[in-house]
This record gives sequence, structure tokens and C-alpha cells, in this order.
Amino acid sequence: MTPAQRRTTLAISVIVGLTLLVVTGLTFLVEPMAEDLALSDDAVERALVAPTIASLLVVFIAGRAGDRLGQRRTIVAAALVFTAGAVMLASAQAEHGVDIGLALCGAGAIVIQVVALSLLQRTAPDGKAHVAAFTTYGMVFPIAFLILPIGTALLLALVDWRWVPVVWAVAGIVVIVISMLMLDRGEARGSTGEWASPILAGIALMAGTQVLDELGESPVDVTVLAIGAAVCAVAFVSCFVVMRKATNPGFSLRPIAGVMMRPLLIGVALVTLIQILTYVSISMEYLYEMTPFQASLAIAPAQLGAIIGAKYVAGRTIGRWGVERSGRGLLLATGVVMLLLVLMQPSTPVWYLVLVSTLFSLTGMAALTVLNLDIMGRAPADSTGAVSAFRTASSSVGSALSMAVLGAVVLSSVTMSAGVTDVGEAELVELASALRLDGLLGFVISVVGWAILAAFARRDRAIHEDANPLVGS
Repeated sequence: MTPAQRRTTLAISVIVGLTLLVVTGLTFLVEPMAEDLALSDDAVERALVAPTIASLLVVFIAGRAGDRLGQRRTIVAAALVFTAGAVMLASAQAEHGVDIGLALCGAGAIVIQVVALSLLQRTAPDGKAHVAAFTTYGMVFPIAFLILPIGTALLLALVDWRWVPVVWAVAGIVVIVISMLMLDRGEARGSTGEWASPILAGIALMAGTQVLDELGESPVDVTVLAIGAAVCAVAFVSCFVVMRKATNPGFSLRPIAGVMMRPLLIGVALVTLIQILTYVSISMEYLYEMTPFQASLAIAPAQLGAIIGAKYVAGRTIGRWGVERSGRGLLLATGVVMLLLVLMQPSTPVWYLVLVSTLFSLTGMAALTVLNLDIMGRAPADSTGAVSAFRTASSSVGSALSMAVLGAVVLSSVTMSAGVTDVGEAELVELASALRLDGLLGFVISVVGWAILAAFARRDRAIHEDANPLVGS
């Protein structure tokens, strides 16, 4: 990479890493916050999902804003929203302040992440610099999930919970300063066209993922399911109508019209779907009577594995087999690793579960890094923000499906409200059985993903050979 590319890649990595403070720290923050403000169980649940709901609502707006208004300008604006949300949370006196503050933090964070990935593609569009930039970026998430939860827990042991969102506010200011000093002033492309369709698309995505999340609950709330499905359908149809009538629609499928683009987005969703680290952490708490903090320490090797996978395994496999073969090969390898879970028993030592989760994180993060690189490398030059938004949406759908498919199996095997010290032998047997089933399901899902990517890759090669017969000769 050139010095300019290296500087921008470093700035993007730090900026995105700081936005992960919310998602990595909220689990530890919610208990002291709920106790101090006397929040009900329903209020706590709303607080936990507020950042996710807000982020899904604005994800397609983020892609359009970055492409039309300029990346640096959009990141700075989003960082101001993030900072305002953190300040509101730090000063909250009731649940409404908590919900609004967390929603603003979630919305600001996702806009920064979507636009930052778009900017990364523009910074290093191809060649070795492209691989180096994206494998460096791929390390950000496991590094954040390795360091920030532990840091948040330690901070809460020393100070009042309100200091945590104060730290988030400081991080937002740091994002603004880094953006102003280290990011080039992107060329704004004008704000022509409507903005209703990206908003409606975000509403449809939010409602759809809420439906998938509800399907993972036990028992399923039929009312919530019906309302979510209705909102999703109305928003989807409305978005389609606006797109058809608009001369220059703000939301379009054109940027993902290539033969391989949509299968690659499916690949991202499937890799995210089989991400079992959260469920492994929960399983550790029950199987080995760990606290959430102890479980987070136990899976620290998995985060280290993900760092190695993102930077070194992804880079080495691309160098040897190319981007396309590496992406689908690493997806298949992730599924093979998940098969190791079929050996799980209640008496299985903790080191085995740590080993499996480490190998899984290594191959899974490597696969995700390569797929991200491939998707963004195919993005039209004027629509990198839109493609980044679609990639984020695919990941969100995968997460929701993961909860409905793999998460439901684990969570339904134990009585969560009873705590880890009041779990019977029968529940431990059922939990081990759930992990075995998840391992088998993950393997099948990865094989399906590999087959989809392989089939479309052959189709893509055939199209190119027909267009240029000399290529195949």
C-alpha cells in the first residue's frame, strides 16, 4: 500500500473500532443501568434492541448518503449523532432517555461502518493494496470483541455506569477528529433523487429481521409476529411503488445486478448465520457454571483466532487460490470445523469447546473477510456505499436467522431465568445435544453456501467465455 492508502486504512480501522463500543459493552452496562433507573424487564429488553432497530432503519440511508454527500462529511455527521446519543444516555433519568440515546448511538455507528467500508474500497480498489486493506479491516471486529467487553467490565467495577456512555461520547469526538485530520475530503455527488425508498427499505429490513428474531423465541408471540410481517409487507410494497415512479430512485438493486454479487451476499448471510460464538459463550456458562465475564475470558482465544484468520489466513489463501475459490473454500472449511461439535457431551472438558470455537472463528472470519473483499471489489465506482449497505443488510439477516435457527436450539435447552447454578443433569444433556445439532446444521448450511457460490462461479465463467471466446482458448 502507498502511504496515503495505509493512513486511510488505519484511520478507518480505528474509527470503526470505536463505534463497536456500544455493541460490545451494552451487555455489561444494562444491569447497573436498570438497577439505578429502576427499569422494568420490558424496558431492559427494549433498551437492548434499540441500537439494532435504529441501525437497520438507517442502513440504506447510510449507503446513499455516503455516495451522494461524500464519505468524510457523512462520517462526521454520523459521529455527531453517535456522540449526542452517548451524552443523552449518560444523562438519562428514565427509560425514554435510555432508548433514544441507545438508538442514536446505534444509528450513528452503523452509518459510520457502512460508509467506512465504502471508503475503504475507494481507497484501495484493486491489487495487493486491496487485499491488504480488507484483511487489516477484518481484524478490527475480533480485536474490538476481545478488548472492549473486558475493558467495559473492568470500568464498571471501578466507576458508576454513567461513565461508560461518557467514554462512548469521547470516542465519538475522537472519530470526528480522526476523520477531519486523516480522511481526504470526498467529492460530494449531489443529493438528486428521492430518499423515501431507502427509508422504506430500512423499515422493511427492520421488520423482517424482527419477525425472524421472534421465530427464535419460545413461545412465539403471534401478535408481534403478525405486526412485524404486516409492517414488512407494507414497507416492501411501498418501496417498490416509489422505485417504479421515481425518475432517480434512492434505493436500487442495480449495484448488485452482477452474476456473482447476490450469491456473495447470500454467502455473507450464511457465514453470519453459522456464527455460534455467542451460543458457545452461553453454553459455557451453564455447562461449566461460569459467569458471563468468565465466559468472555474463556472465548478470548476464539477472538485471537479470528484476528489471525482475518489477516493471515484470508491473505494467504487469496494469494494461493484467488479470491473466488478462497471465499467458498473457507466457507466450507468453517462448516467442517462445526462438525467437531457432534462430539459434545455434558462431561466434555472446557478446553475442547474453546478449541472448536477458536478454529471456527479462524476459518469463519477468514471467509467473511474474503467475501467482503470480493463483494466490494465488484461494486460500481459510483455505488460503493449502496453495496456496503447491502452487505450490512445481508449480515443482519444472517444474524436474525442465526437466532431463529441455531440460537433457538441452545436457548430452549435450558431455563434461562433459573440461572447457571440451578441447572439439572437433564438440561445439561439437552444443552450438549443442542450443540451437536448446531454443529450438524452449520455443516449443512456451509455446504449449501459452497454449492451456491460454486454454481454461480461456473455460470459467471461461462458468460465471460461466451463474451470473449479467446479467454477459454
